[in-house]
Amino acid sequence: MDPSVEMYDSALLGILQHVGEIKPFIEVVFSFLLRRTDFFRIMKDKESKMGFPPGVAKQLVMDTVTRYEQIAKSLMERSYETKMATGEVPPRAVETVEVETEDNNTKSTPSNAKTTSSDSTTQDLPEQKTTQPEVKQENTKPKSTPYESGLPKVTSQKSDCYNGAVRDNYSWSQTFTDVDITVPVPKQVKAKDVQIDIGRKHLKVSLKPGVVQKEAEVLIDGDLTYDIRREESMWSLVPGVGLQINLEKNLEKMWLSVIEGEEEIQRDNIDPTRHLHEMDEDAQAGWRQAMFDFEQKKAGKPTSKELETHNVLEKAWDAEGSPFKGTPFDPAKLNIST
Repeated sequence: MDPSVEMYDSALLGILQHVGEIKPFIEVVFSFLLRRTDFFRIMKDKESKMGFPPGVAKQLVMDTVTRYEQIAKSLMERSYETKMATGEVPPRAVETVEVETEDNNTKSTPSNAKTTSSDSTTQDLPEQKTTQPEVKQENTKPKSTPYESGLPKVTSQKSDCYNGAVRDNYSWSQTFTDVDITVPVPKQVKAKDVQIDIGRKHLKVSLKPGVVQKEAEVLIDGDLTYDIRREESMWSLVPGVGLQINLEKNLEKMWLSVIEGEEEIQRDNIDPTRHLHEMDEDAQAGWRQAMFDFEQKKAGKPTSKELETHNVLEKAWDAEGSPFKGTPFDPAKLNIST
């Protein structure tokens, strides 16, 4: 395990103490990868400089988890062997056999235990029975969905209404470039049971007749606050979640509501941060260069511009006509102005 990763313990411990549990901590990590890096970006072609080929990011995570599982197992084995050598724990039994006695007391006996006579052992011990400990089955019945409870409202996490809101029949979130809408539907609903019409300035979402009730059930029907790119918008049915509708904005601006006439969100509550994955490739490259220069300066190392200047001077040092030709490159002899 690379000891250099321990230098980030203080920062990570602060985050962990703030969120309180491992699951939200992992959410923070992956949210950062989504918003500030190109980790989840899929490379369009071999010439693309951003993102990973399909499946590579996921495999990278799985490989890392597998590697640290092996490290954890090795550390546990080493700790047990150390305690066993010092007598803190007894050595491992070769094998144990469960025997049920007349008093219903179960004892474990090593299989290699010495006996005076195999015949007497057979006579003294009652009939051996294989007993399985009773396992209490927990109630694993899933919680009722909004439709099952009679309340067609989504119980949304913060990510479902990021820069958006929770409405009676749906929740929505947004970035500068698109709007994501989540509409809860009954579990038995299939894609063929849904009717979704996405227009340039209008959205209608309904369930066909006979799915939930005799008549068609309209979930959303209204004019959008702003125009969208209809051809680049899409929807899907996610089991256990509901309908996921993605609307591609025509203009990069924040909306205060999805449907005209609905209650608007507070403008002051909108996070104006432009996420890295929303920028074009040139802007992302510029951001990465700025971050590289920041880290280099922080570590007392040359910035990208200084490195570029250094490379140019090193090539010119030994060029034809240079007064330093044939001598080792020494930047201390030069007055480098960046």
